[in-house]
Parts: sequence; C-alpha cells; structure tokens
Amino acid sequence: KINEWINSHGGGTIIPMSVEWEQGLFDIKDDAAATTEYLANPAGLKSILPRIVKCGYNTLSLKYYFTAGEDEVRCWTIPHGALAPEAAGVIHTDFERGFIKAEIVGFEDCKALATNKSMANVKAAGKYRQEGKQYVVQDGDIIHFMFNVTTKKK
Repeated sequence: KINEWINSHGGGTIIPMSVEWEQGLFDIKDDAAATTEYLANPAGLKSILPRIVKCGYNTLSLKYYFTAGEDEVRCWTIPHGALAPEAAGVIHTDFERGFIKAEIVGFEDCKALATNKSMANVKAAGKYRQEGKQYVVQDGDIIHFMFNVTTKKK
C-alpha cells in the first residue's frame, strides 16, 4: 500500500528498514563479538543506514569531498556540479575568495596507493594533480586548497 501511494503521488525511492533492528545494532556497536552474532541471525542482514545516506545525497543532488591533515580528516558536503572555488568556500569564504588552485587525489587512488602519512606513491603514479577554478569536484575527492587572501591597503 505504501508503494502504491508513493507511485500515485509522483514516485520515489522506498527503503524498507526496521528502526528496532537498527537500534539493536547501534546499542552493541562497541562489542565486536556481539555485533557479529547479531548480524548472523538472521544471516545476511546489515545496516541500511549507509544506503539511506547515499540515496539521500543522490535525491538532494549532493556530493562530498574530504580534506585531510595531520590531526583530522573532514568530510564536506557540496551541491552536484560545484566548482573547486565553491567547494573551498564551504570550508571558509576566504578560501573561495582567495582560491589559487586545488591539489586533488581520488579516494580510491589514495586508498590503493598512499602509505602511512605519505602521498609519495600517489604522486609517483601520477594520481595527484593540480586543478584550477574550472574543476568540477568529484564525489569522494581528497582536496588540499591553496589560497591567498590579502587585505586591501588603506
């Protein structure tokens, strides 16, 4: 009946889920053995939350990119089709105003080639690149922004 109602009102994505089951999984998230047992009965069940997030991003025409430093990795949300300066502006408006370039590596390339705190293998493979103001940020890019903001002389 829910599917019929949705289809009669313009259609859309339906993601069945059990809040009770998801809450049970969340409650034991810090206990690896209990989590394994919980996921084994009934076999094959897994959390639907990642799918909800992915479908939500797609429905809202959103993408995400990452910034990484010594202390943290952050994920930033941008609209689909955002250019590099606009993505920089999500972090801080000065980043967009003083945008020079973006140093970019794709997530999968980083995962496959990067070593502990080193991008040397990524650079050697030619997967670390510099992009300008017209670069359309791709889902999952890891970006380091170069910018320069100067104050006007009085």
